[in-house]
Amino acid sequence: MAWASLVRRSIEAWGPSRRPESAEVEAYLRERTDLDEFLTKTSATLMFWFFQRREVFLSQWTMTKWDGDRLDDYVVFPVFPGFVTRDKCFFISHFWRQEDHPDPNGEDLRLHQTSLASASWSYIWVDWSCLPQHPRSDIEEAYFQRALTTIPAIITNCRFTWFYPNFQPRLWILFEVAQYFLTTLAFRNPPDHVLPQDMRPFKRHIDEMEQHGVQSVLDRYGYMASLDRDREYLTSWLDLLILLKRINLDVFGVRALFDNMTLFPWMRDMTVLTANDAIELRRWEGDLVVGQNTYTFKPIPE
Repeated sequence: MAWASLVRRSIEAWGPSRRPESAEVEAYLRERTDLDEFLTKTSATLMFWFFQRREVFLSQWTMTKWDGDRLDDYVVFPVFPGFVTRDKCFFISHFWRQEDHPDPNGEDLRLHQTSLASASWSYIWVDWSCLPQHPRSDIEEAYFQRALTTIPAIITNCRFTWFYPNFQPRLWILFEVAQYFLTTLAFRNPPDHVLPQDMRPFKRHIDEMEQHGVQSVLDRYGYMASLDRDREYLTSWLDLLILLKRINLDVFGVRALFDNMTLFPWMRDMTVLTANDAIELRRWEGDLVVGQNTYTFKPIPE
C-alpha cells in the first residue's frame, strides 16, 4: 500500500503537464512494483529524486533519516527539466554537527522550520532525509552513488535555504553555494553587503577562485571533505563552474549544461545551444569548447 500510495501521490505532485516525457515517465513509475525494484532500475536507467513533503518537514522534531519504510513522507520526481521547479521545491544546505547525524538536537531544523513556515512551497530536499544513509544495502548504495552525481541539478532547480552557525571550510557547502549563485540570475554577482553574514566567506572564496584558481583557494583555507571520492567530484564541479563564470556564460546556459550532464550521465561529449554559441563539453577529458575557443578544467570523474 505504501508503495502504491507513493506512486499515486508523486504523479499528482507532477501536476498537469505538456512535457513530452510525462506519459513515458508516468508509465515507467507505474510499472515498478516495489521500492527495491524502483531503486534497482532507477540507478541504472531513468533517475528519480526523493523529496520530503512540506507537512512532514514542518512537523518533525529532528531531521528524519531516510527510511524505505517511511514512504508516506515522500514524493519522487523524475530527473527531467521542468518537474522540479523553484516555485514548489527547496534545497537545504547545512553543516553536519556529528558524523552520525547532521543535527541531532534539531537546532538547525527549527531555524529552517521557522523561516519556511510562511513561505509558499510543497517539497524539500535534504541529504539526510532524501538519500539512503549508512548502513545501506547494495541496492541503496547503487542508488546513492547515482544520486550523488545529480546534486548539482537539484540545487539548480530548487530554491536554496541555509543557516550556517559559524564559518567552517566545508567543501560541500562551498560547492552548494557556488552552484546556487552561478545558476541564479539574482545572485550571480551580489555585493557583499546584501548577503547574510554567514554567507559572505563562501561568496568571497568563490570570487577568489575566479582570480586564483580553485585548488589554490581550497588549499589556502583548508577546505575539507570527509571522503576522497567527494573531494574529486566537488573539485571538478567547482572548476567547471568557475570556468563558466570566468568566460561569462549566461545563467541559462549554465543551467542547461548541468541539467544535461545529469540527464545523460553516460555521455562523454555533449553540445548545448545557447543564445550566442554552441557549447561542447567533454566532461571526462576536461575540455569546454565555446565557439572557436577551447578551455580546460579538472575532468569530471567517470
